[in-house]
Amino acid sequence: MHYTNILSWCFEKFAHFEFPPKIQQWIHYTYIKIFQVNLEEFDTLANYPTLNALFTRSLVKMRKFDQTTFHLIAPCDSIVMEFGQCQEDYAMQIKGRNYHVSDFVKTKLGEDYCFVNFYLSPSDYHRFHAPLNLKVKHLEFIDGRLHSVCEKSLLRHKDVFIQNKRVVLECEDEFGEPFYFVAIGALNVGKIQINFAPEVVQFKTSQILEFKTPIMLKKGEEIGSFLMGSTIVLLSKNWQYDLRIKEKVYFGQCIAKHKTKNSKESKE
Repeated sequence: MHYTNILSWCFEKFAHFEFPPKIQQWIHYTYIKIFQVNLEEFDTLANYPTLNALFTRSLVKMRKFDQTTFHLIAPCDSIVMEFGQCQEDYAMQIKGRNYHVSDFVKTKLGEDYCFVNFYLSPSDYHRFHAPLNLKVKHLEFIDGRLHSVCEKSLLRHKDVFIQNKRVVLECEDEFGEPFYFVAIGALNVGKIQINFAPEVVQFKTSQILEFKTPIMLKKGEEIGSFLMGSTIVLLSKNWQYDLRIKEKVYFGQCIAKHKTKNSKESKE
């Protein structure tokens, strides 16, 4: 087992342990102070019996978001680390660090795909949602290491996205185009929870789930959650993103328009 996986296993045990109330309260306050966590949209600290419960906190009230078919929303609270056009099977992990997309999702995608990398810091809301209405046809759990996915680590190490544990959702969007949603594990993120396939969180080796009847996800629906920080990568076709590198985005925020919508608007 790689040392990053061992460290993550140890942290997972700590985060899931329910300490006596006063000690647990001190742990919570220390975490909040260090990472400057904003709990405005969440429950009171007394309702989180473990550090893991605090990490995976849910919103008290669902945020409002654009329901328009032609608009794509951010799947999570995060920082946009990189985005752009895939070229000759390459996407960018971070500036100066490319990787093979086919190694990442375990299939050859072809041309005309865009990628967006969303980094969830330890202070962020750690649940992730469907950015649009999707049909999930295939899920692949890929076992791997748990390297940190913070900026320094991505600049220092090559192929972190390919080496790390991840869950790849092969989907189809409302326009009949392929759409990939990839949840990447990281240091202290030993498990990735997928709500419609709860068995995935217990997988120890790489496995594939095929859905004879596609899993239907509604825009904004919660897909799953991480422990601590990690990364979501979207791979899509025919979506025009309106983003900036290092921009902070929030789940529910409109981040792209479908190109057919842009084409109609330009003609008008």
